[in-house]
Amino acid sequence: MRGPAAGLIVLATAFGAAALGAPAPAHAQIDLFSREAISGVVDVRAAYSDGEESWVDGGLGKARAAKGGSLSLAEADLIWRPRVGWNLSGLVVVQAQPDMPDPVGVSEAYVTYKPTPSGPVRYAVKAGVFYPPISQEHEGGAWLVSDSITPSAINSWVGEELRTGGVEFKATAALGGQEVAATLGAFGWNDTSGTLVSMRGWALGDQKAVIDGAFPLPKLSAFMTGRQTEYTTPVLEIDGRVGFYGRLDWSPSGRLALNALYYDNAGDLISNTPEGPARPEGKEWAWDTRFWNVGATAVLDDRTTLKAQVMRGVTLMGFPRPRGIWIDVDYDSAYLSATRKLGEGAEAASLYGRVDWFDIVDNTYQDIDNNAEHGWAFTAAYKRPLNERVTWLVEALRIDSRRNDRVRFGLDASQSQTVLQSSLRFAL
Repeated sequence: MRGPAAGLIVLATAFGAAALGAPAPAHAQIDLFSREAISGVVDVRAAYSDGEESWVDGGLGKARAAKGGSLSLAEADLIWRPRVGWNLSGLVVVQAQPDMPDPVGVSEAYVTYKPTPSGPVRYAVKAGVFYPPISQEHEGGAWLVSDSITPSAINSWVGEELRTGGVEFKATAALGGQEVAATLGAFGWNDTSGTLVSMRGWALGDQKAVIDGAFPLPKLSAFMTGRQTEYTTPVLEIDGRVGFYGRLDWSPSGRLALNALYYDNAGDLISNTPEGPARPEGKEWAWDTRFWNVGATAVLDDRTTLKAQVMRGVTLMGFPRPRGIWIDVDYDSAYLSATRKLGEGAEAASLYGRVDWFDIVDNTYQDIDNNAEHGWAFTAAYKRPLNERVTWLVEALRIDSRRNDRVRFGLDASQSQTVLQSSLRFAL
């Protein structure tokens, strides 16, 4: 059993020991299996997509939906939120995505400790397997986007390839009506991040990696055949090095929030040389992946919210050759979204719009393994809570992109794709 998977056993053992060892007065604070501790989400979806076949189904399409029409269970999540005392809690999410190569798995499993505040600064420590704090679109234990069906290109990639197994420390303080926060994380088991965004490119979908799970890659070029497996395992440790991220948050008012994050998986390319350590499966590599992410949320009034994110990074893989390293790409993406509530209260419907831009610059071997691309995506969605447990969403998604590698498959480098979707989300 790999390290992250073993964390589930550690989590269960930790809570069991804490519950048994807690003093008598604290027993009322222990909640392991109540209705509040166990919940779930089911997402049933109807979709129609034209253009290319989805990359999940072996094509080069940049959306999740299969080409043509479909009615399916998109996702089901079992969410466990145990609590021991007032300060110690946890989260375990067992996720089912029937159209994924690994249809059932654990997407997150971690423990959070929040000491009782004794001054103006609040602290929190998290340990386990979890998403790094990047997305402004996702919420809740199931990590679903709140205003649409499909997340932005940036946060689609976060769900697919950025899962960290490690420790995160966060400090938050209120200063004269403003709130500032600093977050620092140290992690492993994310050595292959960069594989999808390089070999497949950017995509827009709500697929999420699970521990020990894998995603397929497009048919490899002749140059990469024999050097890379036909899949990538996002939660995987190869080089034994510790990556890190740091984030700063500033909220000058209740209507504006700004954040900036730097992420570095500290991938050790030296371990990829023939003299380096053995690699799992023989052909999965430690990628050197780094990026900056900047985000902003602005509440214009009680009904209107704007969000924006920009990511810029680089990823490298392989070892030096006369013409350079195997893969060296710069990747960039940004989006701007707006949400407008159509009424008051939790039962109000809302309209949502978003524009995405994405780009990849390939710095090596363009003549035989060209991963360069650029494109735009436009999303419009309508959300209506039907009652406190059922939400209906309708979405239209248009993706226009140019990826030079399509020529290798006998396709035009420029492609367009339209996806129409309707989703019913049931909170259990």
